[in-house]
Amino acid sequence: LDFAKVYLFLDKIMSAIPQYVFRAEDLIKAGRTTRSNIDDIRKWLKFKPNIPEMSAEQIVVFLIACDNIIENTQYTIESYFRYKSTCPELFQGRNWDNDGVQLAHKVTKYGVSPKFTKDNYLVTFAMLRDTYYYNYRIDDQVKVMFTISDMVLHSRLPDGIIFVLNMKGVGIMHLTRIKVGTVKKFLGYLQEAFPIQLRQVHVLNATYVFEKLLAIVKPFMKRELFDKIIAHPPNTPMEEFFEKYLPASCMPSDFGGELSSLDELSEHLQNETRKLKIFLETDDRQVQLYRKEK
Repeated sequence: LDFAKVYLFLDKIMSAIPQYVFRAEDLIKAGRTTRSNIDDIRKWLKFKPNIPEMSAEQIVVFLIACDNIIENTQYTIESYFRYKSTCPELFQGRNWDNDGVQLAHKVTKYGVSPKFTKDNYLVTFAMLRDTYYYNYRIDDQVKVMFTISDMVLHSRLPDGIIFVLNMKGVGIMHLTRIKVGTVKKFLGYLQEAFPIQLRQVHVLNATYVFEKLLAIVKPFMKRELFDKIIAHPPNTPMEEFFEKYLPASCMPSDFGGELSSLDELSEHLQNETRKLKIFLETDDRQVQLYRKEK
């Protein structure tokens, strides 16, 4: 037995397990999952050598995303690693050193509300910073969107996520930058492998451009996802929006809310991306260990 090789093998596995701030035991005590559910997934993983080693915390992420339904959790875990390993252009090289990541942030303002909703939902925002259509690269934009969700899960575990997309500045020429293959992968991951429950998608300043965009992506959407999209035309009274959908306390000031501006939230998110370089690189290594079942 070559102990040096065994040590290197184990070190490779352990260095590819993402570490989270929260502890599984705390979530068990809070009643959000059970030790039995975690053990059930661990037993299943023993018969799935193609799936990389997972921590109890990572298992809990998927259990909560799937309402602690074991079969759904198993399917989502398998789908998660399959999509991430077969779509490296969307899921690899996500830290701040990546030129594509920096370009995506230059083109789009992304932000995350520091406050959850009363239902423990996370709210994220996106709005164009650079409206020149040619600078919009959809692969990089999708990569950043999914990176944000992974970063949030590092420290906070919501019961769902709400996307707020402001279409201001999006023109008809932006549709020429859409790649159908990327859209198919994006929506496939979102519907089959996303480790947070998607609750709603709010589209602000929705015009005819959004209608044409929806016509492009609709063939790849299940009815369940389509029904979660809520379009709000220009000049929608935000007071009504806050009363019916999301509180002002969870929205940026330039969306009429009480939070900092989206520029400030975006800058904070970029700093967090820099800080979580090791976490993101570890996540990348874990995905690289996945092997598709024969």
